[in-house]
Amino acid sequence: MKHRLIIWIFLCVIFFMCFFTGWIMTQAFGANSQPTKTIVLCFDDGPRPEVIKKLLPILEACNVKVSFFVEGAVAANNKELIKKMHDAGHGIENHSWGHENFEKLFKYQGGKAAVKLSVLKTEKVIFEITGRKPIFFRPPFWVINKEIENIITSLGYIVMKLDNPDVNTMDYVDDSKKHPPEILIGMIKKIIAARERQKIFNHVLVFHELFSTTESLKTLIPYFQSQGYKFIRLS
Repeated sequence: MKHRLIIWIFLCVIFFMCFFTGWIMTQAFGANSQPTKTIVLCFDDGPRPEVIKKLLPILEACNVKVSFFVEGAVAANNKELIKKMHDAGHGIENHSWGHENFEKLFKYQGGKAAVKLSVLKTEKVIFEITGRKPIFFRPPFWVINKEIENIITSLGYIVMKLDNPDVNTMDYVDDSKKHPPEILIGMIKKIIAARERQKIFNHVLVFHELFSTTESLKTLIPYFQSQGYKFIRLS
């Protein structure tokens, strides 16, 4: 009888421990904990006024903020447009002065000083327009080595690299071949699905300011929002 009582007390203790452990986990993480799903939309090589004119209303309608990686030389000639993009809540980041290949720039056209000049000239233009120093730098063509990366990070930048974390959407291929937006839409859905199978739920998608890309976003943004994704800008 005594042994049965001890066993009964032991089982009760185990039951209550399991119950309260489960309750605590539910309070901390929710009954059906789901991964946080985010997408960052980036647009390189701009600003291109004719595309931005169509892109900004789409982003506003979907309540989505994005990150624009601009070329300093182009931004300097489109200051009002850059200010409009910034005032709408979008990030304005650094994509070099003139879309230079930084390895060639470093090796053949001035070394460390040339790299710094391209980055800092662009930074100066962005700051003069927005009052904000850009934080992120994406090298044109994603061409960069460790030595150049160290130079850029010494200027206070986070360097965006291919696959770490950038996802190349290759939208420029579809645009050059005049593919309909449905081709890019299908490709992006496949890319995200493949990453999800690897348990990756945070994506930095790199696009360009192209008409075909703009059209595809009319479908892609609502679709991924319906799949539980939150669109955020780099920060």
